[in-house]
Amino acid sequence: MTSGEFSFSNGINSTVTGGKFSKRPSITKKILFGLALISIPGILFQESLPTIILKSATDPKITEVGQAMKNTTYIEPKQLPIYLMQPSCNQTRISSWETVSSNWNRTTQYDSLFQEAFPIKSLPFIDKSKKRPVIILHCGPKTGSTTLRLACRHELEKSCVIVSKGIIRPHAYVDSKRFYPMVRSCNKTHYFCAKSITMPIDVPTFNDAYFIHMFPFRNYDDWAKSALKQSYDRGGKTECDKVEKLFFERNCTNSQMEIDFRKYGKTDLSVYKEYVVRRMNEKNENHLILLYYHRELDGTIKFLSETYEIPILDGLDGNHKGNRPNRTCDKIVLKKIHECFSWQLTKLT
Repeated sequence: MTSGEFSFSNGINSTVTGGKFSKRPSITKKILFGLALISIPGILFQESLPTIILKSATDPKITEVGQAMKNTTYIEPKQLPIYLMQPSCNQTRISSWETVSSNWNRTTQYDSLFQEAFPIKSLPFIDKSKKRPVIILHCGPKTGSTTLRLACRHELEKSCVIVSKGIIRPHAYVDSKRFYPMVRSCNKTHYFCAKSITMPIDVPTFNDAYFIHMFPFRNYDDWAKSALKQSYDRGGKTECDKVEKLFFERNCTNSQMEIDFRKYGKTDLSVYKEYVVRRMNEKNENHLILLYYHRELDGTIKFLSETYEIPILDGLDGNHKGNRPNRTCDKIVLKKIHECFSWQLTKLT
């Protein structure tokens, strides 16, 4: 059997064809109880799915999901699985990039994405005798990146004897060419921080690593206000004037600082997923995308540490920004930000 149909309890109905998922209208509401084994490149999970059915396109008989999925060898970017987590209540769910991206707009809250996703018992199992869990924290402004940079810097000093002198960020933080050789050589390290990097296909294959890519979620409007305020915190009205000039006089030019649309979590994930999917398909690497709520970073790391029995990343409980003035740039600048960039948010697919 090469194709089938399955229906999730959250109302998502999809077709499985040669290992590809695509949304389609619901044709049935029949419920079967059983065990499903779903395997796609880099991900294998076994889960009781109380509201899942599978019907052959050529044979109307009901069949187990595993038969349709066991030979899956290809995945499209829009079908990339996205894991979501609420560590405070010990819940994990799974969705697809297509579903997450279509529901992620200016007003979206993390909880709404989480509720739309499908409940699962746990994250995928990793055989640590064959694969090293490698957690890459994809950092962005206004989502705890200062705390993360310091934590990862100390982690590299402790586990790989890499000392970054005179700078707050860890080694190879924004340099893809140096980042992946470091990941390979630091084979006792489980946590790495990076910002706006890519993973080109010419990076040598990682056969002994299981990558967990953590991307932060923060409500877009909240993020934009905070990022703009950071401009004022840095240089008061002078810095605000520089930002205003970029948007008004230079035809919506992106800032190189915090208020940069390219650095927002959805934008970063939208770009990076293309590299991940290609490497999953062509190199059969193991990659998992975890979208986490930025205020639950500490709990998420603890959950991963317990799940995969790896050391915890120390230093996530501090506030490194200190006291800041209770003022920000003029509201007209924030309005212009939305005119320049915010419409692009729903175009990221």
